[in-house]
Amino acid sequence: MMPKQVKVGLHIFKIVEKPSLEDGMLNEGSYGYTLENQNLIVIDKNAPKSKKQVTLLHEILHACRMSLEGPTRPKKSDDYETWEHHFIGIYENAMLMVMRENPTVLKWLLETGE
Repeated sequence: MMPKQVKVGLHIFKIVEKPSLEDGMLNEGSYGYTLENQNLIVIDKNAPKSKKQVTLLHEILHACRMSLEGPTRPKKSDDYETWEHHFIGIYENAMLMVMRENPTVLKWLLETGE
């Protein structure tokens, strides 16, 4: 069963499943979204479990960025390696913290099969 919440930094995000036909934000190509101002993650209830797992991880990464804001953004003219390290740096501490503080979420994300 999908976890009902995930702790990201000082914030607890509620996780809910909604049918895409009842939620206009769940549309073609979108299986989930995160609302920072409500500490809410919404996942398409009708998606296959493997898609829900990927989508939940994706939304947790949004919550990490929203909650913890990463390092200063490089300039457009900076090279690929600078940008690559920027994006890795945004999530490295946050993801380790989320995994340590949410073993139930981590276990569910790593499950195989339906």
